[in-house]
Amino acid sequence: MLSSTSNPLVRHWSALIKGKKYREQEGRVLVEGKNLIFDLLQQRRTKRLIVKEGCEIPEGLLYDEKVIISEQVSKKLASTQNEEGVFAEMEMPEESSLEEKKWIVVCDRLQDPGNVGTIIRSALGLSWEGVFFIEPCCDLFNDKALRAAKGATFFLPWRKGSWEDLYLLAEANDLPICITSPEGKKLEGKKECAIVVLGNEAAGVSSSIQGFETLSIPLHSQVESLNVGAAAAIMLYTLRGL
Repeated sequence: MLSSTSNPLVRHWSALIKGKKYREQEGRVLVEGKNLIFDLLQQRRTKRLIVKEGCEIPEGLLYDEKVIISEQVSKKLASTQNEEGVFAEMEMPEESSLEEKKWIVVCDRLQDPGNVGTIIRSALGLSWEGVFFIEPCCDLFNDKALRAAKGATFFLPWRKGSWEDLYLLAEANDLPICITSPEGKKLEGKKECAIVVLGNEAAGVSSSIQGFETLSIPLHSQVESLNVGAAAAIMLYTLRGL
């Protein structure tokens, strides 16, 4: 059992939680949460399943090694107040080209990890095929973003890039680009394929982006706008037409 918070493995896990550059360098990420991990490891293998002493785990989970840790170590690794003592060191999914994908959602400089995770979860749940991040954008492997995505981050193809990269992708795949905007035309009806762009929480979609179809969600007169995560779910469901 690992009981010391100064153990090299514990320091490694802590660095995965705190450092984006370290996660990218190692190609690994630490996931936290009993239900999230138990569901995830029924479908995807992890290098290490990390559990607090006395914590029971179900059968059938996919892992190479189980590491037992003390309550002290568990509290050090936990990023939530109600720590459950279950963590997994997962291999970070590789970036995808998104070539030949017909349904792509774009996060344009989104900063809130809860929104990013929610959008990833909604995109996978509504059968969109990939997510494209225009930086500066919240890291999709941020611990809060991972929790909000509920495991979807490990199954939905993703890519980071510039607006120019996005234009080239749209042209290569013959995909229309749709911009979300309060001034856009009323959202109605599904499309055959689409790239839909969700803008920054405060500033919206970049003002330099023009010439594309703009779409809006009709709202009650007393409501100015929706949270971008909620708006995304409505947009993705309506456009995909499931």
